[in-house]
Amino acid sequence: MVHNESKLGNVLIVSAHDPSGAGLQADIETCQALNCYPATIVTGLTTQNTRKLSSIKNVSAHDFKAQLEMLLEEFEPGVCKVGLINSTDLMATLGNVIREKLPGIPLVIDPILGSGSGAKLFTEEIVEGYLQHLTPLTEIMTPNLAELRLLSNSKDVVSGVDYLLGKGCKNVLVTDTNPEKEIITNHLFSKVYEQETYEMERYRGEYHGTGCTLSSAVACRLATGMDIGSAVRSAQKYAHSAVQFAHNFGWCQKIPNRFF
Repeated sequence: MVHNESKLGNVLIVSAHDPSGAGLQADIETCQALNCYPATIVTGLTTQNTRKLSSIKNVSAHDFKAQLEMLLEEFEPGVCKVGLINSTDLMATLGNVIREKLPGIPLVIDPILGSGSGAKLFTEEIVEGYLQHLTPLTEIMTPNLAELRLLSNSKDVVSGVDYLLGKGCKNVLVTDTNPEKEIITNHLFSKVYEQETYEMERYRGEYHGTGCTLSSAVACRLATGMDIGSAVRSAQKYAHSAVQFAHNFGWCQKIPNRFF
């Protein structure tokens, strides 16, 4: 790798393409808005809009590894953010590359196990892939309540988080732990820091790509030198504002305005 002479934070984005505005597009927009440079590795192509998802076509493990290795000949990331990765082969490949070529790099995982439109994106094999290949390397994971329950097989938030921390994850930001309430409540759990709770207004409507926006914002803040607590607080404010000023195209879901 070459020395990074730019003052931008470099973020390696590993996710799938969503033509309707989440996924890689959300990651790129967030990085650009927060003064970071995104380099993207494609895990798959999705056929979807904000109303439904009909298919995911994963890239091959061979092509995925080739993308990574070629990029890392020049690109020196400060953080790696992982979004939709719907293949255990790709998870294993990414884990190996991180151990060999990017030891110690902060890894931000948004464990996408369902689409915003409600489509199921997980199997037991995928859940086990997260736990085996990526969780032990993770600086922070950002599951919503449903994803936490799937990953930990626990309905209790604290027990679920303890399970992930026990698997090697250093920090867990659980989002929207009371989805039936008027106020959104998020919790940050950590092996090092005291637990923090955050509350914010819930805006009316449904939104596409909020999780991608939040997790990428956390990655950007880490890439520019913030500690976990500061990065999480700043990222939540940014993502909340992006939802507040969301684009309403008359689609099933609104699109966060990441350049508000």
